[in-house]
This record gives sequence, C-alpha cells and structure tokens, in this order.
Amino acid sequence: MKKLYLLSLMLFISIVVVGQVVCTTPNDGVVYTSDCSYTNNTDVNIGSGDEVTLSQNADPDITTNVVWTVNSYTIDGNWSLFGGTDYGRLTIDEGTTLTIYGNLIMSEYGILTVNGTLNIYGDVSHTVGTSFGDRLLIGENGTMNVNGNLDLTGPWGNGILGIVEGELNVTGDVAGIGNLPVELTYFQASSKEKTVLLEWETASEINASHFEVQRSADRKTWETLGRVQASGNSQMAISYKFEDNDALPTAYYRLKQVDLDEAYEFFGPVQVALSGVDIPLSLLIMPNNISSGEKIQFSLSGLNVGSNVDISVYDSQGNVLYSEIEEDITSEVLLKPMDFTSSLGSGMYYVVVKSGKDIVKEKLLIN
Repeated sequence: MKKLYLLSLMLFISIVVVGQVVCTTPNDGVVYTSDCSYTNNTDVNIGSGDEVTLSQNADPDITTNVVWTVNSYTIDGNWSLFGGTDYGRLTIDEGTTLTIYGNLIMSEYGILTVNGTLNIYGDVSHTVGTSFGDRLLIGENGTMNVNGNLDLTGPWGNGILGIVEGELNVTGDVAGIGNLPVELTYFQASSKEKTVLLEWETASEINASHFEVQRSADRKTWETLGRVQASGNSQMAISYKFEDNDALPTAYYRLKQVDLDEAYEFFGPVQVALSGVDIPLSLLIMPNNISSGEKIQFSLSGLNVGSNVDISVYDSQGNVLYSEIEEDITSEVLLKPMDFTSSLGSGMYYVVVKSGKDIVKEKLLIN
C-alpha cells in the first residue's frame, strides 16, 4: 500500500525561473517539454477529456519548468457510473516543475498526478459535491507545496481514491487531510489464561473499510481470526478491540487495515505469550534500514505491566538525540508508530528500551 507521510507546515521556498518563453494555453491537451510561462488574469479550465502533461525533455540540458500566473485554475471532467470515463487530467512527470501563481480548484472528477514538483502560491480546494482527495495522486518522488490554505473537507466522491506517497507541504490552514491512510496511535495485547485481548486506536481514518486480525506461530504463515469494521471517515480517536479465545502459548499478531478500494497495509506484528509463559523483553524495529524522515514502527514484547517504558535514541558517540516515556504500561506487548527520524542525518543509531529492570538495544540505520 501507500507509504505514509503526514501533512506538515513548513517554509515555502520560491522557485525563480528566468528566460522562459510563452506557454501554449494549458487547456488544449498540450505536452510541455521545456521551460515556459503563461499569464492569464482570468480563470483557466482543463475540461472534460482534456489532458495536460509536463514531461522531461529528451535533451538533458533542457529542463521543464512551467510557470502559470492565473486567477484560478480548475481541473474537471465527467464521470460515468457504468465505466465510461472522460476525465480532465493534469500530470506532472518526474523531473519537472509546475508553479501556479493562483488558486487550484478540483471539480467533477479531475485527476491531478504529481510525480515531479507542484508549487501553488494560492489556495487549494474542491467544488461542493465532489472530493479533491479522491483524485489527488502524489507519487513516491512527487512533491506538492501549497503556499496558502488547503481544504479537503466535503462530501466523498466516487472517483479514483487519492494516494499520497510523496510529500504534501502546506504553509496555511489545513481543513481535512484528504485520502491519507489510517493513522494508528497504538496496537497492544495482553493475555489472561487462554485468551489474548488485542486493542488498538486510530487518530484518523479516511475511506477505511475494516481491520483483519491475523495470527501466526512463526511469522511466516498467517491466518485471519476475525474482522472488525472500521469507522470509515473520522478525525477523532477511535478505539477497537478483539479477543482470541483459543490462543496459542506464544504467537504473533498483526492488523491488516483494508480501505474501501481494497488497498491495504499491515500494522505489526507483535509477539504475545499466555500467562505463565515468560518471554524476554524484545524490540523489533520495522523497518530498521530507512531514509531520513521515514516513519517506523517499534514492536515491543515482554514488557513489565505497571512500569514505565523508556525509549531513547543514541548516536555512535553516545549522545541522546530522542527520548520518550510511556507511563504505566497496561499490557505486555505494544506496537508504537514512531516519527522522529526527520531530525537525524545519515548514519548508524542505537535504540535503547528500558522496562522495569530489563533493557534491550537495537540498531537503526538511516541512509
């Protein structure tokens, strides 16, 4: 499934482009392959069936940086329930940059695909009755910078579901978070006799269908124990639980979160032992070889219930770069999403976890 990147507030950096020629009017299906600029003080519209694309020129010495100065820019088209499509499309290929000095409005199931860089010096919104997020596709290497307000609230349309794999940076107010995946706060487990109680909480959900609870004895072969219906769309904390009443002495559990479009992602696994079966304190970092800024998950097992859990990150010189305390742990197992790596440079780091008198240390490599 898609990678998760949170909406962030950051300083918007201007891109100054010089020596450009005049662009062809941007709503006539053209393909831009070189620097150009377009100025129009009225609205510009990509209508039904129109396609506008920015592509890298075959000559490596020729860039594709396009600047449009407009009052507002609208992408729209028509959509048929029976499979006929006549979308309005704007595609920004990798290695290209589009800067819009004006507002961007999504309307009538337009499709915006950003694999390069899109800079908007106005507001981004959508028309009533449709959803901008349903048609926003930001690729893994794509970046969308909004130097204004971003409003993704409103009714949910039936168009293509949004995917944000790259960066979405906003300097103004943000209303709604588009079609980003489920944001998990925690996933924990506790055992009693032959029962394992699994509990988790989401901070937000967009187009979430359900959770599948899966179990494995060896972390290789997984079986689905049950299904828990998700909230669907929510921006408040929601708690869930599931009981395995025929638990194994030791087992691994994970959540498979499925969207309405059947896309999915996994949370976990966590290792659980029944009462009377001791497992040592352990830490699994997923993944443990990442790029700076990438989110990770800490899977902790063998925790001492009732004690605090201290999490610290050290560099190779022994300096503490990040620390966090989880107080009064209520379960032996905890899966915790972490988001601290954006402040760390490339190198080897060490994560140290203390639970009661027990200590465990694991390596984290940042490229």
